[in-house]
Amino acid sequence: MIAPVPKDADNAPQERTAQNGPEPIQGNDREKRHRSHRTTRRRLTIATLPLLLATPALAQQLPTTTSPAPTTVAVTIYRAPYRPAQGAMNLRNLDGYALVTETRRVKLPKGRAVLRFEGVAGGILPVSAVIDGLPGGTVEKNRDARLLSPAALVDGTLGNRVTLRRTDRATGTSREEPATIVSGPVGGVVLRTANGVEALGCSGLPESLRYARVPAGLAAKPVLSVTTDSPSSRTVTVRLSYLASGFDWSASYVGTLTGDRLNLFAWTTLANSNAEGFADAEVQVVAGRLNRERIAPIEAAATQLQLRCYPLGTTTSDLREATFEPAEEIIVTASRMAVPPPPPPPPMPAPPAPPAPAAPENLGDLKLYRLPGRTTVAARGQKQVALLRQDGVRYARLYRRRIPVGQPLDAAAVDIVLRVKNEKADGLGIALPAGTTALYAPRGDTALLVGTGTMTDRAEGETLLIAAGSSRQVLVNQTRLDDRSARLSVTNARNVAVDVELPLGWPNSGARGDGLTTIDGIPTWRTTLAPGATATLDYRF
Repeated sequence: MIAPVPKDADNAPQERTAQNGPEPIQGNDREKRHRSHRTTRRRLTIATLPLLLATPALAQQLPTTTSPAPTTVAVTIYRAPYRPAQGAMNLRNLDGYALVTETRRVKLPKGRAVLRFEGVAGGILPVSAVIDGLPGGTVEKNRDARLLSPAALVDGTLGNRVTLRRTDRATGTSREEPATIVSGPVGGVVLRTANGVEALGCSGLPESLRYARVPAGLAAKPVLSVTTDSPSSRTVTVRLSYLASGFDWSASYVGTLTGDRLNLFAWTTLANSNAEGFADAEVQVVAGRLNRERIAPIEAAATQLQLRCYPLGTTTSDLREATFEPAEEIIVTASRMAVPPPPPPPPMPAPPAPPAPAAPENLGDLKLYRLPGRTTVAARGQKQVALLRQDGVRYARLYRRRIPVGQPLDAAAVDIVLRVKNEKADGLGIALPAGTTALYAPRGDTALLVGTGTMTDRAEGETLLIAAGSSRQVLVNQTRLDDRSARLSVTNARNVAVDVELPLGWPNSGARGDGLTTIDGIPTWRTTLAPGATATLDYRF
């Protein structure tokens, strides 16, 4: 409210009427009028200043509704596009990402309000967030990146009072005193106490700080807040979807030989480097390479808390280090016979079989695999879930080696591989994501590992090779005949016939000759050797 300006004889302007017309302004009158105008403007400014200052505060004091956790969540994980199939996943540097879809129940007040979604993934990409179900839509989105941590507490309490607690090592008694944080958290925490200025952790005693309150703006969990404008007060179900970094997945194949058939089982390893987990989630993984532009994630505002002590003229610490007394040897003797343990309890019944993995689905040129049942994507962890299972797959055993064109070879060993046609007629016929392979062969009552390898993405109808070890009983030799030709020979020292496949170099290697066929764009020599037989091939390049 604007305060009225009191009239007085000195400051009141001279009244004029239309009949009298304008009067000439004398020097004293002009000075009085200027002084009156300045006084009026000053009073107007002072009266309206509280209203102007209150406007931003009123805009910020919107009602706030907090959604602490989702009721249901679905996580679709996309593989790191440039990680090789044999590359292990590093939780400190996961280059994949995920699409997280959360369903939440929130109570909205009428009018404009702030809705806070707590517990979103720390690697959230805020610009990707899509919110469905808000009756008033989304007016504004904010990512609250300041998380509660020791460093953030110090940073948010600079210049304020805290309680310093010290514990005596000898007596175990604690003593508290008020202190003021002067600087920190980078480079150490400096306090001002009744004894002067000192660094935290440098007194030689166990020390800790107690804070009266949590600084404003800090959150224990990552928060995405939005401003909405609801036409009425109501409880609604909203769906929040967003992209987040710090995820990855890989496939691991386990094959078991059963005579002339192969039982193939695949695990999917889920990795999450975020500090937030997703319990009881519907999980899907996407195979293939998706076009993606790299966007720098939002880093946490607070740094790590550093406690440093200042040297006292030496290069060693003056603090007493904890020492441990040597353990005494304890000898236990007994003169009574031990009582026999009770019989073991009966074995528990076998748990029910897990649901069968679902067949992959088309997602454009990519493949989507839905993991059976619900699972928990743990924070900062990895876990394996069944991906697929195919029994009774036909295969052909090959002795294979990639031959460098024209380079001499002397009794070189070959690899043993299982060639599998990814077709339904051969017991497979399913899109297979890239991953590692491990092959086992039965030996008595157990199965032993015979080979490990890798496999790239294989669509239905393609051929895959599964590593099954190596052999020194099938040897390859190669000699140069001249500058543009070479002689290749292979010998079978086994007592059974073997199928040999020798690709010459890489695609467009230029190798040519009778007996060469093209497989996957590479000139390849394929032959079957009887026991003890040797075959020879001359080719040009």
